[in-house]
Formats: sequence, structure tokens, C-alpha cells
Amino acid sequence: MKMFRFFLLAATLLAAAPAFATVRISIDLASQRLTAVRGGETVVWKISSGRPGYETPTGHYAVMRMEADHYSDEYDQAPMPYAIFFSPRGLAIHGSFERGLGAPRSHGCVRLSVANAQKLFEWVEQQGATIDIVGETRTARAPRSERADDLTRPVRARPVARVRPAQPAQPAPSDFFLFEADRY
Repeated sequence: MKMFRFFLLAATLLAAAPAFATVRISIDLASQRLTAVRGGETVVWKISSGRPGYETPTGHYAVMRMEADHYSDEYDQAPMPYAIFFSPRGLAIHGSFERGLGAPRSHGCVRLSVANAQKLFEWVEQQGATIDIVGETRTARAPRSERADDLTRPVRARPVARVRPAQPAQPAPSDFFLFEADRY
């Protein structure tokens, strides 16, 4: 009976204990922003996601592995400091020394400044993380005139460039005389 009470008390305490708080990472491809929430602290940072042809996939992900000092095997040993891998394709959230954050420029990874990547890496290392990627990049959208919400608007025609038809090539005089000489 004492053992039963002990297990009942232990189960009650475990159920009442706060759940292990993970870092919630939300990436919005349309705004090129990453939002990370840890407890009561929220940060929002500029990112660069995948450029056209290398789009960052949307979805819900878990952290697969982490490497503080990683170099890409696919892209000439490019540095990927504080890499948090989330995809079997080798995609990661990582630091970047490149300029131009805030616009799609990567091969599918999510780039942050190195200082922000280090802070995020430390948070995830301590508490784990869930990663949600939503939206579409601005460069991946259809042209404005082809979007469904714009089908009722008239589209202004653009002028067409006029091209002259190609003139048939005239044989050079020396070719003509050689041809005539070969006939006889």
C-alpha cells in the first residue's frame, strides 16, 4: 500500500510539473523575418531564405542536429556557423557573413547574422526547438497580373517590338564565279 501511494504521489507531481519549454521558431518567408520565443522573451531578426530555384520549403520541423562550426560540403566549404539542421536535404538555420539579409539569397537555408545565430543556437542547445516555416518569398510569386485576386482588373498591353524579316543571304561574287566555272 505504501508503494502504491508513493507511485501515485510521484505520478501526480510529474503531471503537475511544468512541461519542458522549447524554443518556438517561426520563419515568415514573405517578410524575411525569424521570430523566436523562449519563455517570455521574443526576438525578431532579418533572414535570407532560398532564392528562386532554391526555395526554402514551408512546413513544421524539428531540430535534426546542430553544429557550432560547420562548413558546407556542397558549396565549396562555405562557412555555416551555428547551424541548426532541420531538413533531411541538409537545410539549416545558420549564421552568415554575407550582406543583404532581408531578401532571398541562399540555396534553401535560412541565414541570420552570426551574432543572432549564436544566440539562437545557445537557446536551442539548452531547451530544444520547434520550427515553423510559412509564406512564400516575394520573388517566387506570380507576376501581379497573373494572381487570382487581380483577374478582374484590365491589364494594359505593352507595345510589341517590330522586327524586320531577315534578308536572304546573297552569294559573294567569288562564290558565283567558282560555281559557274565548275559547271563547264
